[in-house]
Amino acid sequence: MDSQKEALQRIISTLASKNDEIQNFIDTLNQTLKGVQENSSNILSELDEEFDSLYSILDEVKESMVNSIKQEQARKSQELQSQLSQCNNALENSEELLEFATRSLDIKEPEEFSKVWCGGLSLSTGMQVPSAVRTLQKSENGMTGSASSLNTVPQ
Repeated sequence: MDSQKEALQRIISTLASKNDEIQNFIDTLNQTLKGVQENSSNILSELDEEFDSLYSILDEVKESMVNSIKQEQARKSQELQSQLSQCNNALENSEELLEFATRSLDIKEPEEFSKVWCGGLSLSTGMQVPSAVRTLQKSENGMTGSASSLNTVPQ
């Protein structure tokens, strides 16, 4: 029985030693797990900070691009409004000229017709000379009679 007790004592001693080793291994695993959790938490915090910084930079770039687009839109809109206004004025002048020219066709007297188109508008016609015609009259009156087709009165 003494040998059995000695064998049991050795088994117990070995088992206790193995239990200590397992406990040490468990402690090491717990420390490793705690380190992994802390490192992951730190990395996630750093990642959040980096992305917040990137979002901030992207917001600044977006704001700058939006402002540039709005300024370009305003510039182009203003330019197009100006062109639209010029076209409307040109159309209005053209319509006035067309009406004036059409009404001029009703003038029966060559002298009166010549006066209307060459700047000496007769009071008897009651026609208002469009600005386009006045401009034309100014440029035509500066020319010689032979060079101006409007100064020639058909007979």
